[in-house]
Amino acid sequence: MRPTPRFYTAAMAITAMIALAPVAFNVVVDAFDHNQLVDLDLNKKETSVKAHYPLYKMIEYPRIKAPTVILGDSRARALQDRYWQELGRDDVYNFAYGGATVYEIYDTFKYLRDTVDLDTLIVSLPLRSMDARFKGGMNRVPEAISLADNPFGYYTNWFVTKTGWRLLEERYPALTGSFDDVSFWPVQEAKAADFDAIGKLSVEALLDPSLCDECALSASVSALRLPAIYHGHGFGLGRWAGYWPEITIERDLPQLFAKQVGTNGAADWRRFKQSDELWAMVEEIASWSAQNDVELIFLIPPTISEMQRRISDFGLTAANHKFRERLSTLAPVVDLDFDTPFTRELENFTDAYHFGSNPARRIVGELLMLIDSDPEHVASATKRRKDLVCPLTPAETAKSHKEGTLELLEGVSCRIWRQNNG
Repeated sequence: MRPTPRFYTAAMAITAMIALAPVAFNVVVDAFDHNQLVDLDLNKKETSVKAHYPLYKMIEYPRIKAPTVILGDSRARALQDRYWQELGRDDVYNFAYGGATVYEIYDTFKYLRDTVDLDTLIVSLPLRSMDARFKGGMNRVPEAISLADNPFGYYTNWFVTKTGWRLLEERYPALTGSFDDVSFWPVQEAKAADFDAIGKLSVEALLDPSLCDECALSASVSALRLPAIYHGHGFGLGRWAGYWPEITIERDLPQLFAKQVGTNGAADWRRFKQSDELWAMVEEIASWSAQNDVELIFLIPPTISEMQRRISDFGLTAANHKFRERLSTLAPVVDLDFDTPFTRELENFTDAYHFGSNPARRIVGELLMLIDSDPEHVASATKRRKDLVCPLTPAETAKSHKEGTLELLEGVSCRIWRQNNG
């Protein structure tokens, strides 16, 4: 029996309503603040950002268009906008992502280059990110740009829906129930790297500290004894060798710290190989910045001293130095990742890679004084100084060394590498 027109019309209407329900859901919940039409008091600044860092920031930044931008991974992300605002700088935007690769930094730079008039660019660039295999060469930025620029793609996206439901579950658990019983079959599936192929994650990926920036540490400790696999500290460095002495420190670390130093440290450096492709990207960022009068500063963020020692354990002391030397030919390098009282003080860190909020505020203060001469801003930043002082003046410079055009200035737990042709 053929369906009557009335029955057919009703069936089509019901089907359309079911198909459009997830779209309406995305419009109302709006997990990444694409339209900001409805305020449901959801924790998007925490949950949505960590669900897909680039997507959230690609949607947020056009409303702000700050001329000073920070790029990098979770260590750069710790240098939060509000820490700059506390010092009177409302024109700084933190465009860093947890677990960011150089591919993502470069694509974000290209987006900024074509979108806004930049004044200052601060790029956090640890040596370990210069291996093309780092994080499997992950790049979430093209997908983020595509979704941010395409409302239809955004509102019909499965990952956006899933994140929105997670937000509702967190805020209204009694109302939402379990998401496992809900099916949004008409919605497209997103690739969103943070949640792709969870069952295939390696031990290294599972131990990635960027997945849990604010985790509380266990009180238990374990002894850490790491044999030096290779020797030759300072090999090939000439008079620079004195600036890279062997790190001799024996102590019990908290369990998380010890596991990261042992397992992640080996994964970082066992097969490390600097990528010419990634270096070309860094050079392009520097070249464009110089041509367009954009002040560029590279930051090498700190890790605990035991994690630094893993570099020399795998025979990469010279490569570690040469990286700074090479980077300084492109722009000044603020280096915090060498053995100092600051990196030996575990209270400064939340894990072996990540520094806490108070050190982050001090690092922001040091960077501000490099790019800002406003007396009030500088005075506010100076008040934050404790065990971290970059050599910004002769009085703050404890020692210095120069060979050719390369100059190293060292303050308190901070070095500046730069080219000095004078």
